[in-house]
Amino acid sequence: MEIIKARIQKKKNLYVHNDLSNAAFYFKSVVDRKIETGERDGLAFDRMACAMTLAFTFEAKINFLGHKLLRNWREQQRFDEKVAQVLKHLDIVADWKVRPYSSIEGLRKFRNSIAHGKPVEIEHDETVEVPATELDRRIDLSGEWEAACTPEKLTQASSDLDEIWKDLLVRSGLGIWDTMTTGEGGITLIEKIVVVDPRSHQLR
Repeated sequence: MEIIKARIQKKKNLYVHNDLSNAAFYFKSVVDRKIETGERDGLAFDRMACAMTLAFTFEAKINFLGHKLLRNWREQQRFDEKVAQVLKHLDIVADWKVRPYSSIEGLRKFRNSIAHGKPVEIEHDETVEVPATELDRRIDLSGEWEAACTPEKLTQASSDLDEIWKDLLVRSGLGIWDTMTTGEGGITLIEKIVVVDPRSHQLR
């Protein structure tokens, strides 16, 4: 029997911001398709998923840049602190009240409202005088989160996130390839070892 003694070396760089970005693109495509075809089944949840993955994508990209550019980076620190460190390192003064960064602020608030979901109880008591045909007896059960992830806001947030990411990369000096999930490896042959199995010898 022949045994191979070899050295196996592998290296992989797993950057989850790529997976999250792809997920956001997928959910955005689903939302766009359903709106185009008039399909309403699950649309609100698709919008929720898209907004969540967009929010997670931005934070993951900030974590990636912090890991690559800053010494002693701690991704477990508060979101605001992480973003501030990376932007300061890249000499960026963000205006969170105007696009593109206002979209990120909207995603952050949306993400927090879902991640730290709490019950909302609202009572309404009003006396009105309206024609019978205008009396609306329906109860609006939509949550505030739905207004935060309309198709228009998702399109805007997706576009703004792309714009910010391109700017961050240019300022960081990193290339697109540096941000990609990759793997490499090799096998180095050291020697071949022939092992004789005693059971293979026949008695005479």
